[in-house]
Amino acid sequence: MSFELRTALVTGVGGQDGALLAAHLLERGVAVVGTHRPRRAFDDWRLRELGIADHARLRVVELDPTDAESCAELIANLTPEAVFHLAGQSRVADSFRDPRGSLSANGASTLNLLEALRAHVPKSRFVLASSAEIFGAPERAPQDESTPLAARSPYGVSKLLAHSATGAWRASFGLHASSAILFNHESTLRDEAFVTRKISRAVARIALGLDREVLLGNLDARRDFGYAPDFVTAMAAMAAQETPGDFVLATGHAASIRDFATAAFAAVGRALEWRGEGADEVGVERGSEIVRVRVDATLLRPFDAPLLVGDASKARRELGFAPSLDLAALARTMVEADLARERAA
Repeated sequence: MSFELRTALVTGVGGQDGALLAAHLLERGVAVVGTHRPRRAFDDWRLRELGIADHARLRVVELDPTDAESCAELIANLTPEAVFHLAGQSRVADSFRDPRGSLSANGASTLNLLEALRAHVPKSRFVLASSAEIFGAPERAPQDESTPLAARSPYGVSKLLAHSATGAWRASFGLHASSAILFNHESTLRDEAFVTRKISRAVARIALGLDREVLLGNLDARRDFGYAPDFVTAMAAMAAQETPGDFVLATGHAASIRDFATAAFAAVGRALEWRGEGADEVGVERGSEIVRVRVDATLLRPFDAPLLVGDASKARRELGFAPSLDLAALARTMVEADLARERAA
C-alpha cells in the first residue's frame, strides 16, 4: 500500500530539528503545519535562515502539547497524514532543575498526541523524536534497538515514557507509531545552550579576537555526533515505511567533548594541547601558554553517561540512512557558520 503525505504536523517547528524537517518536507511538496508553545513569542530565526519562514505551504500555529484538549482539537481539525512530535524539553541539564516539567513536556505531550490520533485520525502516522538518553549508562556499546532501556536522568526518564507509550499505542491500538532513537545530532541551527554550539560560537569569537576562552563541563563524556539534516531525512522516511517501528539514528563513531573542541579549534587553524586532569584540565593553544578551554565544575551534571554510541544498521538497511559528515567536517561547518554570524553582527 503506497503512502501519500500531503499534510504533516510538526511540533516544535522553531527548533533545530523542527525547522530542518519542515524544510525537507516542503521541498518535497508537503504542506506543513508547525507548532510553537502559546504565550511565548515565536522566534523564527531558523525558518528565516533556511528561507522558509514565508513559504506558501507552511503555517505556524500555537499548541500546548501538555493540554490534551488542545491536541485533540488541532488533530481533529487538521487531519494530517503524519505527525512528527519534536517539541519538548530538550536539554538534559535543564531536566535536573525541573524534573516534573520534563516529564510533562516530553511524556504527557506524547500521550496526548497519541490519544488525539487514536480518536480522530487513527490511520495517520506518528514519529516521535526519542533519545539515546533512554539507555542510561549501557553496559555494552554500540547501542541498538535491542539495548535494555534504563534511563538515569530526568530527561532520559521523560523520553523513556514517551518512547514506551509510542510502542505501547502501536502494539495495543494498531497505530502507525514509530520512535527515532536519536543520538547527538548537530547543525548550524543548534541552540547556544548545547555544548557543540557553545564551542563553535566560542571558537569563532576567539578567532575574531572577541573572546579569549570557553568554559566547559565534562570533557571525557563521549557521544555519537551526527549531522541533523541526515536525521530528519530519516524521520521522514520512517513515516513512509509500511511497517512502523523503532530506529536508532547514529553515526557509529564516538568522540569526547574534548575531541569536538579540538576539531572546532582546528577549523580556524589553531591546534590545542591538553594539560592537567579533571577539573584542572585546560586546552592550551599549541606554541603558546594561552589557555583556550577551561573546565567549570558548575557545568558538571549529577549524572553523565560516559559513552553513548549507536548502531544504526537497521536504519541504514530499511531507511537508506547514511551519515554525511564526520566530526571534523561537522565542527568546521558549525564554526564557519558562526564566523559568518559574528562578522555580520
